[in-house]
Amino acid sequence: MKIGIDARVLDRQITGTGRYLLNILLELPKQDNVNEYYIFTGSELPVDKSFYKIINYKKSIIPFKIYSPYYINVILPKLLKANNIDILFSANVLIPIVKMPGIKCISVIHDAIPWIYPEYYPFFYKRYLNFFVPRSLKMSDVVVTVSEHSKRDLSELFNLSDHKIKVVYNTALSKFRPAADIADRTISEKLELPDKYLLYVGAIEKRKNVLGLIKIFDMLREKGSDLKLVIIGKPGYDNKRIMPEIEKRSESIKYLQFLGDDLLTYVYQRAFSFIFPSYYEGFGIPPLEAMQCGIPVLSSDTSALNEVVGDGGLLHPPHNYIGFVNDICKLEKDIEFYNFMKSKALEQSKKFNIQDNTKKVIDIFNGLESK
Repeated sequence: MKIGIDARVLDRQITGTGRYLLNILLELPKQDNVNEYYIFTGSELPVDKSFYKIINYKKSIIPFKIYSPYYINVILPKLLKANNIDILFSANVLIPIVKMPGIKCISVIHDAIPWIYPEYYPFFYKRYLNFFVPRSLKMSDVVVTVSEHSKRDLSELFNLSDHKIKVVYNTALSKFRPAADIADRTISEKLELPDKYLLYVGAIEKRKNVLGLIKIFDMLREKGSDLKLVIIGKPGYDNKRIMPEIEKRSESIKYLQFLGDDLLTYVYQRAFSFIFPSYYEGFGIPPLEAMQCGIPVLSSDTSALNEVVGDGGLLHPPHNYIGFVNDICKLEKDIEFYNFMKSKALEQSKKFNIQDNTKKVIDIFNGLESK
């Protein structure tokens, strides 16, 4: 079969959706020697050019979200038809809303956050999603999501049958692993990292409970802890109250907006522990990256985080600040407990591997051929 992959999410700075697709693209050549794969992209991608046929289209100067409906419904169908594609795989949920004869469609939707917590999104973006997403899901032959929790939410919201929606977990890159040696202080000095710090990685926005994180940190400092806090992430929607609170604590909070994977891996490896008190996640890649690096993880127990972190970390409701503080203090004071949580993190991370997940994707492709 000829499988076309809409890779527009890789035409911009990579987020969780882009990482999900790129991990699959890097693994497919190792597992599938039967199907033919075509990647539709406007960028140079770090993939095996001998395995994929790259179909480049001209990138638009129009903003991504404005141009997207035109690309999906006018340009992409022409590209699919010209290359005799049998299956379209869209990692960013949207597919053409008019049925394309002879082409089956798989859409990937990572979470139901815009419908469960609409207050976390701008008005016009919600209107955009409410128009296109239900139509794309209805037109899809298979809908893929990234956790059992997201599957339940999406099934209820969009009345998706159990056989139509499949779970293929997110994964973390293999470079996120325990440090062999972190004695070299060059990178720490370059990034001006504290000697001992809690780490948070994620968008700076209300949904992530960053103000709650700062509250936890303040309470920890009041108890006499010498831990600092490192926050890595881009400012997200409605962050006006959050950024001033980070800036107000510049002596104890180090803020870095973006790091490439190599530097980010180093920052994970150097961290005392990782903290993620988010209100809602469709999956939660940063806690998995942290567990894979073998550092203790503290997380909220909401949504898919219960499923992903499980007993690989210390879980609390997002507003249980005292619970988070007490566990961090215990990690500081009890070395046996600290090492136990490191081992639990590594053990849990092994449940999410790219080899198994890519096999599930290939099985979905081949299952459509037989229908």
